[in-house]
Amino acid sequence: MPVAFTEEQQAEIRKKLYDAAKNMVIDTPYHAIKVEELTKAAGISKGAFYKFYPAKELLFYEILRSLHEELFSSAMENFTASQDQSAEENLCRTLLDCYDSVHTSRYRRFWMKDSHEIMAAIPEEKKTAQMEAEKELFWKFLNQFGPLAVSEELAFTSLRALIMTVYSREKLGPDYETILRWMAQGVCSHIF
Repeated sequence: MPVAFTEEQQAEIRKKLYDAAKNMVIDTPYHAIKVEELTKAAGISKGAFYKFYPAKELLFYEILRSLHEELFSSAMENFTASQDQSAEENLCRTLLDCYDSVHTSRYRRFWMKDSHEIMAAIPEEKKTAQMEAEKELFWKFLNQFGPLAVSEELAFTSLRALIMTVYSREKLGPDYETILRWMAQGVCSHIF
């Protein structure tokens, strides 16, 4: 008969699984990480893994969301800390700082390569919930500086499209940073 984990044990196992997976994705594509490797690090059976995560992608999605929240928190701090610039300049600088953070992060490969596959594998309701949470954060973020010059929906869609250019860095080559700055300046000038 399988042994039930206490709440404390469950929390400890989830943390071990999360920490092991987060360390592994620095150098290894998520799809190459075996459930057996994760369960060994957490000291549980492969079968027990699926009591915590019905699919391996959900564990990696949790990591992706956590990294996203860290990035957004840092962006919010930068955005609100600089009062000597206009909202447009501040937003543009914050976006560029976020791009730089992603590209210099030790999780860069995970952000750039694995995130697409992970997002394709998670259930639609999680994607929808994520989109709504992102919209809420964007509204909070943008509305600190008064009314927008465009609808919130258009501002969100424009910023989201701009953020997605992070995946085009390699295709655009050495001119990427210049193109990104021009695009960010253009989008930000229309939002405020």
